[in-house]
Amino acid sequence: VNQKVMTRLSSRIVDDVKKGRSLLVFGSGHSSLFPLELYHRAGGASFIIPLVADYLMPQAGPPVVRTLERTPGVANILLNRVEPKYGEMIWIVSQSGINGAVVDFALEAKRKGLFAVAFTSLVHSKAVKSRHPSGKKLFEVCDEVVDLGGRVGDAAVPLSKDLKAGPLSTLGCAMLGHSIIVAALAELEDQGVRCVYTSVNTPDGEFRNHEIEERAKRRDPLLR
Repeated sequence: VNQKVMTRLSSRIVDDVKKGRSLLVFGSGHSSLFPLELYHRAGGASFIIPLVADYLMPQAGPPVVRTLERTPGVANILLNRVEPKYGEMIWIVSQSGINGAVVDFALEAKRKGLFAVAFTSLVHSKAVKSRHPSGKKLFEVCDEVVDLGGRVGDAAVPLSKDLKAGPLSTLGCAMLGHSIIVAALAELEDQGVRCVYTSVNTPDGEFRNHEIEERAKRRDPLLR
């Protein structure tokens, strides 16, 4: 179901990287694991910039995160920190895609001229009501949508008639995200554009990463 959009996104990454652009990735709550999963790791891409905030991550505590995720505007400051370039692509992940913070973040990204991509479960999002003042959901305000599939409520393994366990969204995001990026990395490597990190726990790994990291440092504030 995602094959065509994944191909388009891989091609766009290739074009963007050659233009000096980065790929921005945002998530809140457990969805913040997605940008961290993609960032600065062995076999990963040097053009990823994660947009995460401690106050929107699980360790801040469920009551805090739950409240802030539903508040429009609380995450928008993250965009200003990286000074996004017009036309850069941003991936925004949310299983339900209904909370005020994530929808408002996507709208702000669009206002700044970014190409917004939703990673969301359409079956879940269409079954529930938006919490954003506009009444919009994440998939409705983005330029492209990668459908996480799954189930309403994320959990997939029935334990009883009305109870399920085993959330799938984190695994789905990781699989789909890495697949898109690997396809782009293969094309970039064929074109002589080096941007794949090697494990620093292998011989010469850190040395091989030095040049790539120096280039990435120009855009990535976490490397400075």
